[in-house]
Amino acid sequence: MPFGLRTSEPIGSDVSYSRVVARLRDGLIIAILLVATAGHTGCASPTTRAPRLLPPPPGEIVRSSLTSVALAPAQFSPKFDVVDGPAKGAGQGAARGAFGGPIGLVASVFLAPVGAVGGGIVGGMTAEPAAKVEERVAAVARSLSARQIQEDLVNHVAAIAREETSSTFTLLAAAEERTDYRALAVDGVQAVLEISVVELSLRGRTGEIDPSLSLAMAVKTRLMRTDDGAVIYANSLTYSGGKGRTLAEWLEAAELLQDELDRACTIVAEKIVDEVFLLVPFPVRAKR
Repeated sequence: MPFGLRTSEPIGSDVSYSRVVARLRDGLIIAILLVATAGHTGCASPTTRAPRLLPPPPGEIVRSSLTSVALAPAQFSPKFDVVDGPAKGAGQGAARGAFGGPIGLVASVFLAPVGAVGGGIVGGMTAEPAAKVEERVAAVARSLSARQIQEDLVNHVAAIAREETSSTFTLLAAAEERTDYRALAVDGVQAVLEISVVELSLRGRTGEIDPSLSLAMAVKTRLMRTDDGAVIYANSLTYSGGKGRTLAEWLEAAELLQDELDRACTIVAEKIVDEVFLLVPFPVRAKR
């Protein structure tokens, strides 16, 4: 064998071909798993969550002493936002279409240049003008601001609390804005629960041109004693979930948006009553 030369596998041998097939197979498996994960995430059921590092709920002794409670709705309209909503204009649509969404994800694994160009063209053509998207966002915001969101949630809390507890619940009118509740103690009210819907939003998934949007609601609560104004308990809750729809669909079906708001209020109200007012009875021991 001449000096400096080494034997090598012939070009196009079975070994290199197998490696290519294996790489394509592995890439396909990863792409399918990622698409399945993305699809599963979009079908999540409604949930409520509370941030960590907050004081624990009132103890049993405190709860049992709350025989008369006033419920106070917030005096402001909640902030509204669309998070990861529709692409605004051809430029944003092209950027999202390049590799956004499940189809773009698969294309990016195998045909990155072709998938990016094709997705960008489709995204640029299908995305609506920015002005039209902004107009729809403003229309949904006006629709929500016309509803009595704060009062609706307080009414849900009152109805559930009256059904599931033996305490008396009084609703403070929205006009009765105050920070000092000591005058209520004279009437036998031990505490006031302030309930505030801080934000309503429609949330989609990053990278989609016209994503399905689900309703989200951020709520804050604060329980205060009337005799000294001390804060007994404070918490924050976030509702998210329900059936998703595009921004245009939410705007066209106002009654569906109201139904979703009612469901969100019910779920959040049940969580509030459970955390603040429900007593947990001790299990009764069986007699021997």
